[in-house]
Amino acid sequence: MVKVYVLLPILRDEKLEETTIREIASAAPPGVEFKVESLEYGPASIETMYDEELAAPWILEKVKKAENEGYDAVVIDCMGDPALSGAREIVDIPVIGPCQATMALASTLGEKFSVVTVLESAVPIFLKKAKEYGYDHLMASVRYMDVPVRELEKRKDAVRDALIKESLKAVKEDGADTIILGCTGMIGMAKAIQDSIGLPVVDAGVAPFKYALMLVELGLQHSRKVYPRPLEKVRRIPKGGT
Repeated sequence: MVKVYVLLPILRDEKLEETTIREIASAAPPGVEFKVESLEYGPASIETMYDEELAAPWILEKVKKAENEGYDAVVIDCMGDPALSGAREIVDIPVIGPCQATMALASTLGEKFSVVTVLESAVPIFLKKAKEYGYDHLMASVRYMDVPVRELEKRKDAVRDALIKESLKAVKEDGADTIILGCTGMIGMAKAIQDSIGLPVVDAGVAPFKYALMLVELGLQHSRKVYPRPLEKVRRIPKGGT
């Protein structure tokens, strides 16, 4: 039995949790168990680097707890990949960041990809992540819909239409041949966009889960040369922290 822990690194949004559970359940093969959980402390959504930093300590605590509870992999279910490097340093199981995973996948599907995300404030995050991960030369553009994360579940039809509109612009104006949905809150929307534009669209919610399963099945985890164990030292942390 393979166990994957999916962490929504924001305060609990019941509808988003329900949607995430439903979509991942439909993608999980037999013999795979998963858990979707949110933070008790942190931001209500992640749309800026400030939000990422605010969530980081609580993400690390949850990741370590997941390893202690016997999970085989963790997905930090946010396209900003918050606290990803630190999380990989403190556990001996694969920790997946959706941004890195979807860019890796998109790089095998075409020659240029575009990310379509929520707000203009998220654009610098993707530009920095593409450079950090070595995919900036494959990025055609980052486009946004001007819809906050917390509105995605409430305005699904409008979000779908906006995603189609911005995806078509990315293809026609920016030269993209592949689209990455730039928020894990868009989980389950990829097929409708793909059917409309006739090009690959990567679901940022489901693809990282599948990526995690692949690493577990291959017996791979992140290199300790890149993600070394933190040295033992005094660290003042809140009770229950990592």
